[in-house]
Amino acid sequence: MPYVAEQGRMPVRPPARAFAGWIAHARDTSIARRRPACLFIRPYGQESDMRVPLLKPNPARLSAHIEDLEALEASGIYSNFGPLNAAFETRLLHEFFEGEGACLTACNATIALLLAIKEATHFGTRRRAPYALMPSFTFAATAHAAIWCGLTPIFYDIEPDTWLPSREAEQRLLERHGDDIAVIVPYATFGNSLDLDGYEALSQRTGVGVVVDAAASLGSRDRQGRSFGQGAAMSVVYSMHATKTFATSEGAVIHSADAARIGRLRQMANFGFDARRSAEMPGLNAKLAELPALLALRKLDEIDAVVERRGALHTLYRQLLPDFVFQTHTGTRTAHQFVPALLPEHAGIARENFVERMKARGVAVATYFSPHLAEHGYFRDVALVDDIPVTEKIAARIVTLPLHDMMEEAEIRYVCDAAMDCLH
Repeated sequence: MPYVAEQGRMPVRPPARAFAGWIAHARDTSIARRRPACLFIRPYGQESDMRVPLLKPNPARLSAHIEDLEALEASGIYSNFGPLNAAFETRLLHEFFEGEGACLTACNATIALLLAIKEATHFGTRRRAPYALMPSFTFAATAHAAIWCGLTPIFYDIEPDTWLPSREAEQRLLERHGDDIAVIVPYATFGNSLDLDGYEALSQRTGVGVVVDAAASLGSRDRQGRSFGQGAAMSVVYSMHATKTFATSEGAVIHSADAARIGRLRQMANFGFDARRSAEMPGLNAKLAELPALLALRKLDEIDAVVERRGALHTLYRQLLPDFVFQTHTGTRTAHQFVPALLPEHAGIARENFVERMKARGVAVATYFSPHLAEHGYFRDVALVDDIPVTEKIAARIVTLPLHDMMEEAEIRYVCDAAMDCLH
């Protein structure tokens, strides 16, 4: 029977157990069978009947946490930095960052990047500078966030082995544009570890703001074995999107070793309000709701095991595809979201044909990040582009191979056998 509101009263919501029952029912229906979880990603129009999907989102199952859902309902708190959100921020800070600095959640990583860029420029020494440096080899959200902050992106090159932003290009552009560079937004490419100490020194030496796009890095560890981002005073922005290794639904985290910075960001994330609910700084609504905060808490329980298993599967790919070129990793652990690799330089097949042949064998393959940002029509019209020969070469050869939490060794062997066959 449907839930009907009494006249003159607020609509009645179904209780948590009814919600969980609906989830269980949906799984058993033909609708659920027609639309499995792997449908979430459809690269290049591929259908959900792929034998091996590219990604298979694996957030915590709400139906397994009925008591948590009931406690959420009983609290009457659904957003506004509620108790589940606070518990997640606290646990993450101590379990990942040894209690150093502070963490702030946000509704998604694009908004978190926008917030962090605005904080770095508004409270920095280059508030009126017009440019934001970022690699062209990254996701569109980074450029969009800078543009929404009123900045013009300048796209620059990456390193040929780590695929991390080119430090030489950054230095050259800083010398060329001087104080017109408001912020640098380096990307920790595919969860790889940046030299954050180097960026810290650069910021202190020049006054330029730095915001780290670490979208795929929640679970990665640096050269010292620390969680990537630990000890960095700049904002480090992580995604918790359903397709990430740290999968929830939508969500993000900003960490900084500078607790005062996180304090400013928290106020900005709540409309810039002070204690009097007066907007005293730039603001918007970036708050994470309690339901995705619950998903984040439950994912935190298992994330180490998830990252370790994905790492072992990634290693198997490298062993089975010796002719492919893989990214050089700079940390002690990478939170692999998928498996990016370059087709052999002298492969006798065009990449588009390789992707189609893999699809014909039931294997979903993508090409992140191709097109790179300088190839996007909108960004070509509004951004500046430095010389990017390495980006162009890597983007032309890159393929993205499947990886997900439930993947078995036999599936990887099937993918690798198919890949070797499709090269010829």
